[in-house]
Amino acid sequence: MFLKLWEFILPLVKDMRIRFAMAMLGNVVILWLFITIFKNFLPDLPDNFIG
Repeated sequence: MFLKLWEFILPLVKDMRIRFAMAMLGNVVILWLFITIFKNFLPDLPDNFIG
């Protein structure tokens, strides 16, 4: 079971376009996380601020 899944995923992970897309998605998630966390520490931000 795991070996078949690994044989399916490995060529995808080796593809640089997939790696780039995963890295960009990770960057977007991290930026969203930072914005939502640091929004709590900055007073007087408007309600329609990013996030």
